[in-house]
This record gives sequence, structure tokens and C-alpha cells, in this order.
Amino acid sequence: MTDETIFVVVLSYNGLADTRKCLTSLLPAVRPGVRPVLVDNGSTDGTAEAVAREFPWCEVVRVEVNQGPVGGNNAGITAALEAGAKWIMLLNNDTTVDPRLFDRMQAAAAANPAFAVLGPVIKFMDDPEVVMTDGCLFNLPQSRGFFTRKPVAVACSEPPRATEVDIVNGCCLMIRADMIRTIGKFDDRIFMYHDEADLCIRVLNANGRLGVIDHALIWHKGSATSKVTGKKSIRYFDARNLWYLLKKHRGATIHGRRPLAAKLAYFRYMYYWYAAELEAGNHPSASAVIDGICDGLAGVGGPYQARRRTFGSLFRVMFNLVHWVQGTSRKSLSQAS
Repeated sequence: MTDETIFVVVLSYNGLADTRKCLTSLLPAVRPGVRPVLVDNGSTDGTAEAVAREFPWCEVVRVEVNQGPVGGNNAGITAALEAGAKWIMLLNNDTTVDPRLFDRMQAAAAANPAFAVLGPVIKFMDDPEVVMTDGCLFNLPQSRGFFTRKPVAVACSEPPRATEVDIVNGCCLMIRADMIRTIGKFDDRIFMYHDEADLCIRVLNANGRLGVIDHALIWHKGSATSKVTGKKSIRYFDARNLWYLLKKHRGATIHGRRPLAAKLAYFRYMYYWYAAELEAGNHPSASAVIDGICDGLAGVGGPYQARRRTFGSLFRVMFNLVHWVQGTSRKSLSQAS
């Protein structure tokens, strides 16, 4: 694969400090046939000018108005396709990379030619020995949620060995350009969050294979002890876009979970996050879950908009009632013991 071009899309929106750190780590990894590009997604912090000045080896694509991660990545993908890329790697700007990143990914692609999408094991930047994400299976019948980890041992095989998965994390995802030409780019309706899940499901629907290689090559900003509650935007887009995924892919029955069972699991999953945010005192994030459910059911896409949601009060009353009943039951059991 050494004669094939990997077009590396690093997306940034008002994240100049993270972008500097990412590109500084990226330079030692760049090899002939690797073409990095920074997509400045409507930043107002001088990212485009700073990158052009400080990292002249990295091309800059400027998107004048922030289009969200989906729109920004699509701008990078368009540039890659026009440049004749064979592979397109999407890389978060809040990452650092191993100097062997492209060597290992090129070797993995050559050793696993049946795979259309590949990614490495990703570790926490603040806990660099701890795995943040590796393999993922979607919508298993026996799962209470939708995203089930499939562990990938970091064996550092030579050549790299790929473990087949349903979803490769978009933090570092390398896809064949021909597959993009077949299935299309990211879905603009999603705007952000679960966009890579939709892309990966479309790869599966096109009979493509996805894999995570047994090398840890990326460190993503964050810590293993970071709170998982409290982020309003995550709760909203998780609720809205997960419903959209299930509707778009007719329940996403990859592993046999029936569409009705998936929908019931969806509402249990959303109640779980609503209750978790409520108990953590994060009322805006709990409300964002409700907003996401309502907008998902209404077929709303694009960025979040503050407005009154039909049936929002109904879902809130139902979830609060369930939460009260569960709390009463736990209290009764505690007193009985």
C-alpha cells in the first residue's frame, strides 16, 4: 500500500491548543503517500492562519461557517476524493498519535485487504495505559443498551491483525475511498454524535468489513475517571440520533434484535440516562434527553434548536413517575433490611 495515498482529515473548531498538540505529534508519523489536511470548521480563534504559519506541511481547508463535525468531515472527505485518495483517515484534533501510526495502518491494510474500514485501539490521553475504546458491536439482542464493547488485545502482531467489529470509533477511522464513493459521505441530518455509527452500518449494509487492529496508536483527550454525566449536547444528540439510526436502518437488526425490541430498549436506555443526570443534579442534561427523544420522534435533524417540544412534558412526567416508583421501592427494601 506504500504507493497509495492516505488523506488524513484533522477537524478543528476553536480548538487551536489541541490542534497544535495533535499536529506536533502527527509530523513524525507522516510518510510518503500520507497527505495531512486540517479542516478549520468555521473557527474564530485564528486556527487556519496559525496552522498555515506553524505547520506548513499540513494543508488547510477552511469552512467559513461551522457545519458541525459531520459537515466539517464531509468537507475534508470531498477534498480527499478530489485529490484521488485511496484511503481517508478521520482523526480528532484532541488526540496525539504514535509515530508508527501510518506504518502500522498501511501494514494493516495490506495484510487485511478484505476490510473497508480499519482503526487502532485508542487509549486515554490522561491515563495513557488505559484503553478508552477498541471494538464495538451494535444492538445485540441480549444487551440493555446499544453499544457493546468487543475487547481487542494489544498484541502488536506483525503484520497487524484485525478483529472484526460493527463500529470503528470516529476518533481515528480509516476508510477506503472507493467505499465512500459507494455509500456516500456522512449523513448531514445527524450533525454530530453517532455519525460514525451510521457510516459503519452503511458499510456493513454494502457488504463491507470493519476491523480494529491489535495496536494502540492513538491517545484521546480525557481520563478514565472523567464523569460520564453532565454534558448536555451529548445527551441531546445521543437521544435524537440513536432513534434516527434505528429508524433509518429499520431497527439495525445486524445481530437479530427485532425492531420492536430495539425500540423498547431505546426507551429503557433513554430513561437510564435521564435518571442518571437527574440523580447527579444535572437537570439541563436530563431535559436534553427529553428534547432528544422528542426531536428524534419528530424527525428533526441538524443542530440543536431551543424550542417547545410536543410531548416533552408527557415524557418528563412518565420518566419522573418511573424514577419516583423506583426510588420508593429502593427505600422500602433498604428499610426492610
